[in-house]
Amino acid sequence: MIVVITSPRPVAGESAACNALFEEGLQALHLRKPSATGEAYAAFIREILPAYRQRIVVHDHFELVERFGLKGIHGNMQRLADVEDIGRFEHVSISCHSPEEVEATGRLERRPDYVFLGPLFDSISKPGYMAARFDEERLRDVLRRHRVIALGGATGSNLPRCRALGFAGAALLGHLWERPLEVVDRFVRLPRPPVLTVAGLDPTSGAGLSADVKTIESCKATGLAACSAITFQNQRAYLGTSWVAPREIIRQCEALLEEFTPRVVKIGLIEGFPALLEVARYLRERLPAALIIWDPIAEATAGHVFYQRAERVEEILELVDLVTPNARELPRVFGTEREETLLSICRARRVAILRKGGHDDGARVEDRLLLPDGRAHAYDVPRLPGNKHGTGCALSAAIAALLARGYSLPEACREGQQRAARFILSTPSPLGRHDAPLPLSPRSIPLQFITHPRAGVAAVDQVEAACRGGVRWVQFRAKEGRLEEILLEGEAIRRVCRQHGALFVVNDRVEVARALDADGVHLGQEDMSPAEARRILGCHKIIGATCNTIEQVLESARQGVDYIGLGPFAYTGTKQRLAPVLGLEGYRRILADARVTLPVYAIGGIRLEDVAPLAATGVAGVAVSSLINNSANPRDTARLILDTLCCK
Repeated sequence: MIVVITSPRPVAGESAACNALFEEGLQALHLRKPSATGEAYAAFIREILPAYRQRIVVHDHFELVERFGLKGIHGNMQRLADVEDIGRFEHVSISCHSPEEVEATGRLERRPDYVFLGPLFDSISKPGYMAARFDEERLRDVLRRHRVIALGGATGSNLPRCRALGFAGAALLGHLWERPLEVVDRFVRLPRPPVLTVAGLDPTSGAGLSADVKTIESCKATGLAACSAITFQNQRAYLGTSWVAPREIIRQCEALLEEFTPRVVKIGLIEGFPALLEVARYLRERLPAALIIWDPIAEATAGHVFYQRAERVEEILELVDLVTPNARELPRVFGTEREETLLSICRARRVAILRKGGHDDGARVEDRLLLPDGRAHAYDVPRLPGNKHGTGCALSAAIAALLARGYSLPEACREGQQRAARFILSTPSPLGRHDAPLPLSPRSIPLQFITHPRAGVAAVDQVEAACRGGVRWVQFRAKEGRLEEILLEGEAIRRVCRQHGALFVVNDRVEVARALDADGVHLGQEDMSPAEARRILGCHKIIGATCNTIEQVLESARQGVDYIGLGPFAYTGTKQRLAPVLGLEGYRRILADARVTLPVYAIGGIRLEDVAPLAATGVAGVAVSSLINNSANPRDTARLILDTLCCK
């Protein structure tokens, strides 16, 4: 895991560089500006795109966490001891200067998510601040039992040393900010975290170790592989297997572990449960701090069955951290599909289970992550056509790589599912592309701007102003006019959206969305059905639906839309045929009763003072037109709305 700490001194273009670091995959930015005021902190945070603010940890002015929806707080033991109700923060991290201090954090009421320990090397940002002399044996012992980030003098050249000692990651400051113009380039050039996969060799490279390595590399990690079997198969038929003995698998791992220290290991196809236990025991002993993922492959895509019932499961669960069975494998591994029973297994064995829903029925695929603390997370995507070879491998390998890069387990499972969906869509054949680019998702964008005719202001200028204010989702609404004129206007808006990295969807008119290669379409209740729109536009496009009642919400969810625009909230002059207004109570009632996992956005007659109360009802965001379009300063109005939404 790479953590970046901001420069203690002002740096020209620092916020833009931080946005670029987030775009390159940075998961944790520590905002540390000694002696800076709370308003200076807030001004910096406002320059960070809203989608990235949840990755910021503040070292001061902790009240900003709730105000802006930040990741959490950081301090020393004494500072954090004075924080009231520290459990309300999703993330807490601590700075320590000795292994003994690190040990002491385990006795705190709120166990830290990770601990900074340093200086490990001579500091770059503080000349004369020399590396501490830690007893290496004592240090390694502490690092086995705590998640520790190396602090002080970390560079690209000494990151492998950090990993070899057993650190979970490193915090970079001076190496990046000593040359501000090179910050992003230096970050991109850092050695990528190694991830080890133990898997079979598939000649098609659609599944198995070669597919795992391709997926891991596409997730910006380094793929290492130990071969557990040679399979004889093509993309449609499985002909046989030549197994690699456990001792030879271990010998491959020993050679790799002489040079690399992977923090995450994935185990896939292997000959029987005695072999699995032997290899897993070796890996647990050799890499005590690593996360081990077991992907129990009971049956190949082509139909070949490897086992009907898992053996010695309790012993295996003592050695692994995450199990990723699909619906068919779940009863074979655990003997049950009941979530209550599975949660009790998670609690008893301190293991997480990701139940993959690809083999279920329904318009959407839902994966469920069950955690040892009793929590469950649900993730869903539209059900996609086709039976892609190696989807399960792509999912578990992506999760492994994302964990190595510092994602939390729920975050890694969510993005892993998105990557698996993109893998399915990448080609029409049974073999997919493991490096297929990810589309933007409505789920992470709380504000949608809808164009509307305004005298003297072209729609493209409306969109430009909104995007400059942080809008990253535009709906092009063109009810009247010649098709040629609409397409010209839509093409200009699409270009602006692409320049700002914004989603571009078209209201109602599927033929316009297709001609413009829009990201999707938003459909009214009297428009084309979602299924027909998806058939025309393709499964990878976003389909939204307008709803006014709980019955319409449930029906739209059943039809497999990606999001719902629920409204109107109040009277609006931008709609000619207005459905009954809902008000705040209407949103609370429908969201409570419908219980859909789809993101729901409030729409219709929303004023600035309505945004915060609406956000409190549980909607994913708001869709507005006049609020931005008719304001004296559309850019600043968009920023105010986003600030309000991100502070809900």
